[in-house]
Amino acid sequence: MVNLLVGLAMGLSVLSAAVFWVHFQWTHDRKILERSHAQQEIRALMETLVHDIRRANFYSIAITPTPTQDLICPSQFCGAQEDFYIAPQQILFSIDRNENGLKENNECSGFRFNANQIQTKTSCQPVVWTTLTQAKHLEILAFELRLQCNQYSQNLGGLLLIEIRSQIPTEKIALTLRRGVRLRNTDSRSRNLTSNCTDIAT
Repeated sequence: MVNLLVGLAMGLSVLSAAVFWVHFQWTHDRKILERSHAQQEIRALMETLVHDIRRANFYSIAITPTPTQDLICPSQFCGAQEDFYIAPQQILFSIDRNENGLKENNECSGFRFNANQIQTKTSCQPVVWTTLTQAKHLEILAFELRLQCNQYSQNLGGLLLIEIRSQIPTEKIALTLRRGVRLRNTDSRSRNLTSNCTDIAT
C-alpha cells in the first residue's frame, strides 16, 4: 500500500512537472509569435507611410497649367495647408492618384498620432481619419516626424525622418523603427519647405 502511494505521488509529481513544462513552452512560443507578428505589422505600417509620403504633392506632368493658375504653384496639389504641412506628430499632403490634374476628395492624405494609434487621412472635406493600427495587437508609443532641408540645393528636396516606437500590450518592451523619405516631386519648390523644416541637412 505504501509503495502504491509513493508511486502515485511520484507519478503526480512527474505529471505536474510535464504540465508545467508544456505550459511554459506554449507561453514562450506564443510570446515569440506575438513579437514576430508585431514586428511584421510595424514594418508593414512603415512601408505604407513611406510609400504614400514619397508621392506627396505628385501630379501628372502631362497636365498643362491654365493661365489663371499661379506660376509658382502650377497645380491644384500645392499652395494649401492640406497639400503639404508637417507637425511633430502629423503630416498632411495631397496626391494626384488618378493623374488627371484635379484634386478630388480622396486625394487629400496624411498621417497622425492620436490616442496611441496611427491614423490616415482619407478625404478632403469632410476630413476623415481612419485608424491603421489596433491597440489590442500593437500599441503605438510615439510617432515623430522631422523634416531636414538642404541648405545648398532645393532640387534635392527635403528629407523626412520618421520614427515609430511601439510595443505589444502583453510585453512592455519598446520597439523603435526609423526611416528616411526624400521628397523630390516636381513642385517641391512651390512648397514652403523652410517653414516646415526642423533642422538643416549639411
